[in-house]
Amino acid sequence: MNRILIITISFLIVFAWWSALTIGLSTDEFFHHINGSKRYNFLTSFGADKNFQLRNNQFYPGLYDTFSYAIGQIILLINKKFYVNNIDVVMHFVNVVFSTLSLFGLYVFSKKIFNKEIALISVLLTLLNPFFFGHMGMNSKDIIIFFSLIWFIYYFYLYCVEDEKIIKNLLLSSFFLGFGCGVRLTFLVVIFPAVACGFIYLLNKYKSNYLNLAKRLFPHILIAFFITIFLIFLCWPHIYVAIKNDNFFSFLFTIIKNTINWNEGPKIGLLNGEYYEVFNTPKSYFLYFIFYRLPIYFSIILIFSYYLVCFGKLKIKNEINDFNRKFQIINLIALFPILLVLILSASVYDNIRLFLFVIPLFSIIASFSLYQLLKTFNENFKNKISVFIILILFSFSFYRFITLTPYQYTYVNLMYPSFKKTVDKFEQDYWATSYKELVREMKSKYTITEVQSFRIADCFGGDGLLLYYLNKNFGVKKLYNTNERPLRATHIILTNRSFLDFNHPSISHLINDKGVVINEDLVKIIRTPGVKTTCFSYYDGEDQLVITRNGAKFSSLRKLND
Repeated sequence: MNRILIITISFLIVFAWWSALTIGLSTDEFFHHINGSKRYNFLTSFGADKNFQLRNNQFYPGLYDTFSYAIGQIILLINKKFYVNNIDVVMHFVNVVFSTLSLFGLYVFSKKIFNKEIALISVLLTLLNPFFFGHMGMNSKDIIIFFSLIWFIYYFYLYCVEDEKIIKNLLLSSFFLGFGCGVRLTFLVVIFPAVACGFIYLLNKYKSNYLNLAKRLFPHILIAFFITIFLIFLCWPHIYVAIKNDNFFSFLFTIIKNTINWNEGPKIGLLNGEYYEVFNTPKSYFLYFIFYRLPIYFSIILIFSYYLVCFGKLKIKNEINDFNRKFQIINLIALFPILLVLILSASVYDNIRLFLFVIPLFSIIASFSLYQLLKTFNENFKNKISVFIILILFSFSFYRFITLTPYQYTYVNLMYPSFKKTVDKFEQDYWATSYKELVREMKSKYTITEVQSFRIADCFGGDGLLLYYLNKNFGVKKLYNTNERPLRATHIILTNRSFLDFNHPSISHLINDKGVVINEDLVKIIRTPGVKTTCFSYYDGEDQLVITRNGAKFSSLRKLND
């Protein structure tokens, strides 16, 4: 069984690398590339280059952005022509390396606390999850959060339970703690359950001598604190400016406030055909995701694992030391952030992207039932029937998984037998990763002169990445507006992103002269009938080129009506 698992995992990793190097830039990814370049220039100029402001980048520590850009600069020195012409490939290469390392961390951790078979099955189920797989190459935040999380909990676990190599495990766990916080400050919330469980374990371990525990912990906490602070501040120029201007604490307060009450993202989303307010995300959001977007076979074996554990029918419990406690901790780490979001009614959008780290953790739990079914396959007829049903469901799921390549992150399960109909139900390619393929198709249909004669606009796909591909292939250096005269756009490139129609007659009076929404009127605008729409629905015209998978439209080049 192990040999089959290893071969299958190896194939999927190769496939993931190919997909990662094929898919286009995402809108957020292009932002992170520019953000990384600005912070890199600030650091390498020792603060002389002060051009580091970009949109809302003051809210991000920017460690990974800077680090990945630095790797790109090394590639630039090796081969300038390749780097200039393939920035997307370079970025995806760095991302997929970290994704692969995170899977290796999942294997090492799962093997340590359970066994090799559970570890391999966990990695396999994670790779087969279309959301994790689809994000491996083009997600510069959420995949890196999982990378930091899995390696942190592994070394923190070793620090707590083993008396050897304490300093090594302390330093490595502190590094991954700081690395995760350097990507996103909310990483502290993600790791809180693991840290709390670790300290409870140490309290029980040293219950006869708390003084020795205090002597051990006090200097170690200081070391972890300073390593974490160093990595958070390292690539965050706004911090240095705040310190210089004597407003460090007010800046820090603003960051914490905006992190807790994040409102810089999308204002509306599309959930199973209904628009919802992002700042008022429905409590059923995660249930919709489980019901419609997780592979059905995965949901079944995950539920079956919980059934086996809760009713004492999981045979491997007797093979693994302290199984119940390990099971509870994994559940706590996975569920705590989700429950916290539900309690606080925090904003959630872009499917499960912000909680991508929970998928491998749930894969560990799901692996229990699958491991038991495979191990006891020949013991009774029920096992054989169960495996057969799972294989049938998996076959249908895997077919859709393959046919969506390289856009697996748009996956919707077989609760929608017709994938084509999901365009009206969910924001599919919300990150505009298909723009690369669309521009390539334009190159095969139009000459450079023809495209240069077009006045092209963009609808919420990301002006920067679209211009990157248009300039690279056609020398186009400017995008146009759909409202301006006489230079109104003649063509527009679209995804199915949701947005608010600020030109709607019923809300036009709520927009100031600069085109900015008055804050106190935002809720009123969002709740006005008829203002919520998608790019595909809003712009009238005829599609000239369309990128599709399984009949569903991901992006298009549309000629606008006069």
